[in-house]
Amino acid sequence: MYLTAGTYNVILRQVSLLGLNESEVLAELGVDNSLLENTTNKVDANVVGHSIEYIVRQRPDIRIGLTMGFNFPVSVIGVILNVYQNCRTLKDVFDKSPLYAPAVNTICLFSNHTDEHFFYHTMKVADEFSEKYPVATKHIYESQYGIILQLIYALTGKRITPISVSTLYTQNTSPDLLETFVQCPVKFGEPFVMVFEKDFMQTPVINANAELLSIAERLVSQLLEEEQLQITSSIVRRYILQTIPGINLSLKSTACNLNMSERTLQRKLISENTSYQNILDGVRKELAKKYLEENVSFVEISFLLGFESQSAFNKFFKKHFGQKPTRYRDKS
Repeated sequence: MYLTAGTYNVILRQVSLLGLNESEVLAELGVDNSLLENTTNKVDANVVGHSIEYIVRQRPDIRIGLTMGFNFPVSVIGVILNVYQNCRTLKDVFDKSPLYAPAVNTICLFSNHTDEHFFYHTMKVADEFSEKYPVATKHIYESQYGIILQLIYALTGKRITPISVSTLYTQNTSPDLLETFVQCPVKFGEPFVMVFEKDFMQTPVINANAELLSIAERLVSQLLEEEQLQITSSIVRRYILQTIPGINLSLKSTACNLNMSERTLQRKLISENTSYQNILDGVRKELAKKYLEENVSFVEISFLLGFESQSAFNKFFKKHFGQKPTRYRDKS
């Protein structure tokens, strides 16, 4: 059993977000850095299990799985889109997922079915893994909600909310953090399943564009390299760059993933004479200009910047640049 290196890197992203030293963690786990250089390399399931359980021991109060699933980076989305690039609708994607999913993950076993009204996506962690790594198993289950919703968004450009989801685990708080992330009713103590309206299967796939994701990864990486300060505003900016495009760019989600309350995050940013919205707008402005210079289409820019529609992106651009993006591109 294995994960691809690209997917394993999502686990490693939690290390830096939690303030741990990635090099020290890899050394502690005995992971060879060279294994991670190619996103399609296979990382053994034992390495995956040890890694998640090691990180959880360092930060036992954080739901690592949820943050992993809802913060997939551009590079990993690109790998997944390559797998599904011939799909035309979400029905194609889910019909082929039991066949294609092993290209990136053999720890999880997926299946799907429909009835008269609903579509059901189910997943089970392999018994061999769950028996050996019960703590890691919980976080892998929790990661899948975000991975599926991020994949749907990456393929369609639409934020689609399930009718309901189920989890094997008990409710921690009220509301539970899982409920906050998936934004739908959660059934606790039941096998993993995500339920959607049946007609969502006809949603067209529009963003399976490997070249686009390659451009996005390059430009985001350039901005990340420039962002080295350790003040709160810089940490938030790095987090947004690592998360965009994504289905949840809210202040609440960011604060949660940075292990602080909304009020604390707002207070720290105010002390640095900025705000979450100002930082998000700044990232979007920088990337918008770069994508326009790369001749990325307006629909794709809207998706890459996390807007619900091209009209929302157009409105944002005119507000901040005083002109429509078409006019800006024509003058460039």
